Amino acid sequence: MDSSIISTSLSNYFNHGSSSSSNIWSSVRKLATFTVLLMTLTVVSSLSTYADRRNYVWAYQYVTMPKNATELEFYQTTEVKDKADDWEYRIEVEHGLTDRWDFSIYQIFKQKEGDALKWDAVQFRTRYRIAEEGILPIDPLLYFEYKRKTDSSTENKNKLEAKLILAKTLFKLNIAVNPLYEAYLNYKQEVGLDAGISWELDPKLVLGLESTSRISIYKDGSTKSGSYFGPTVSVASGGWWYTAGVAFGLTDDSDPARVRFLMGVDL
Repeated sequence: MDSSIISTSLSNYFNHGSSSSSNIWSSVRKLATFTVLLMTLTVVSSLSTYADRRNYVWAYQYVTMPKNATELEFYQTTEVKDKADDWEYRIEVEHGLTDRWDFSIYQIFKQKEGDALKWDAVQFRTRYRIAEEGILPIDPLLYFEYKRKTDSSTENKNKLEAKLILAKTLFKLNIAVNPLYEAYLNYKQEVGLDAGISWELDPKLVLGLESTSRISIYKDGSTKSGSYFGPTVSVASGGWWYTAGVAFGLTDDSDPARVRFLMGVDL
């Protein structure tokens, strides 16, 4: 595949995204267009394994990268606002250190609709599976993350996150529940819960429902909560996988909606 074609197509997409309208249906249409574009560009891929395929866009299931395997992942998240939307793009490289322990590095970029794209943060993540899948009644995985903003003047420059991933697969049904705690050092704390349920219609097609919630506790004692719920779809094509989800705001503090697209390819 000609990498220059992919680069040009992605560049055209991002440039278009900065000037689009800020309603949810515009974001969904752009997400669908981007998904079709990527699937068209990668149809010639002949790989057939999905090392860390995601059924959900916020919740994690019971998976780590196999030993010595490496995967490249791309995230696109849109926070649909009443006025200008916020966009976030993440590029992640993850590698299996052992068959149950992996490590990832992220580069994170942000863009407010109409503004220039900027490098926002670097992030490091590690996951460890307690046992092989199915040995315990519920499969537990430990998740730890550190994120640092590139702007040294920002108040919430450092963030630590701990997450417990609890999941179970029964036949073609998957259930995942992720309680979590986040600490933005010297700024705020967050407790949250991501959860999803999905059904594998075909090895290449998984449909699901997902929720994500956060309660923010600021250093002055004030709080803010946001909850979202909506559908997800995961499609596999060759050695690539694509997962997209739309979550609608449920509380007064929530945005109208959030849209996320994930893509992964084995290296």
